[in-house]
Amino acid sequence: MWYSNIISVIPEYHAYDTQLYRCVESVIIQNLTRLTNDYCHTFNMKQNLTIAYLKEAFTHYNQLIFHGELPLPALKLSRGKTRLGQMACKRRTYWRRTIYSDYTISISTYYALNKEEIDDVLIHEMIHYYIAYTGQKDTSAHGVIFRQMMDDINQRFDRHITISTQTKDIPTRIAQKPRKFLVLALETIDRQYFLSSVMPSAARKVAHLVSRSKDIMTYNWYYTYDEYFRDMPRVRSLRGRKVSLEVYIEMRSKMERIG
Repeated sequence: MWYSNIISVIPEYHAYDTQLYRCVESVIIQNLTRLTNDYCHTFNMKQNLTIAYLKEAFTHYNQLIFHGELPLPALKLSRGKTRLGQMACKRRTYWRRTIYSDYTISISTYYALNKEEIDDVLIHEMIHYYIAYTGQKDTSAHGVIFRQMMDDINQRFDRHITISTQTKDIPTRIAQKPRKFLVLALETIDRQYFLSSVMPSAARKVAHLVSRSKDIMTYNWYYTYDEYFRDMPRVRSLRGRKVSLEVYIEMRSKMERIG
């Protein structure tokens, strides 16, 4: 197994002493886990995540889990919104042999993760790094080898590493700047209600389409800073989100009408 040499520090015990071997192994794992818990105090979540912390954490888990086999990669902080972490490297093929180099691990600072969650993300990326660095071929990005290592680490070191995480449910660490939205609110002749966040550069085009449409009964333009529109695509054509009459009335009452 990839972790087997963790017991190599006690050569006086033999593999056939199964019960004693497992007992000693359990004690070592418990001691290593205790060291991890002590190490947790070095990170203050009131502070911003730093490269210095990532380097310290990488070195710690490299020794604890990967036996110091992984060279320190380039460590970076990102503001990624779609993924919590990423392991990247250069890939070259020579004579049907794939060679990986220039490894980089990036951790997003966009989300308000606690220390344990950050470490789980880092270890997740370290598994990717280990598989690539040791030249193993997995069945997919999170294939059989990755899942076996992840499950083993979770069990042996009381981690909570997962294949993926729904970022939409995680609070953000970075305060988002208020954004001004140009909104088109319209009612169709069949009493349907729509709100559109329009790209300012496309406002003239959209206004022209509205004026020519025979299906629109009434419409108005608005400015707003309401967060309701942050996740709504900003359109360049006559498209929008269908809403109830109640939402339509409420949102119009909160926005600044233009003209």
